[in-house]
Amino acid sequence: MKWLTERLPKEISQWGVESTPEEQVAALLEDFCGGGELAVGPRFHILYPGKDGVWELKSPDARIFGWFVHRDCFVGYVGDTAERVKKYGLYAGYVGETIRFRDQLPLDPPKFIADEDPHAVVSAYYYP
Repeated sequence: MKWLTERLPKEISQWGVESTPEEQVAALLEDFCGGGELAVGPRFHILYPGKDGVWELKSPDARIFGWFVHRDCFVGYVGDTAERVKKYGLYAGYVGETIRFRDQLPLDPPKFIADEDPHAVVSAYYYP
């Protein structure tokens, strides 16, 4: 993910958050990979179910679009800043890009969990 290694380190918080977007993503991934609970909700939720099994891992300043191959196994494909995604209405484009990429992969079916229930895709979550 080119964004993760090239663009993200140069970003600054657009929301007045003390940590940089890169630090936010590192903390998010560390929590998720470490089995920490993910917050699901309308304001600062970490997972947002999209159409066709595309989910969005979120920090205040960053968005990562991907899917769950198995429970607790997220494949992130494309990322961007929250500001760009919102300002330019990039949600639908990133969802489509993620689906097209996933469809080309030689994965055994089903290629993703087709359920919008957070319990189907993660073991540890809560609603704030």
